[in-house]
Amino acid sequence: MEEYILDVEIEDERTTLKTFSRSVEGAIDNIVKMEAVQKLFNIGNVDTQETWEFDEDITELRKIRNKLPKNIEMLFTVGEN
Repeated sequence: MEEYILDVEIEDERTTLKTFSRSVEGAIDNIVKMEAVQKLFNIGNVDTQETWEFDEDITELRKIRNKLPKNIEMLFTVGEN
């Protein structure tokens, strides 16, 4: 498991959260499952010091995620533009 630090918005306030996952994609999925999180701004891998920048409202992604069974792990790749 890797440790990730995430810059997010909860209740219209920017805050920092920590999560653990096997991948950055799993870290995103963990945050999407947290109903209180409204936006995702940044993710950083504590060990590798890699960072990914976002400025995304994740409520629509959460609506899609909520249609899937709770025990399914999301697998996708974060690409670079």
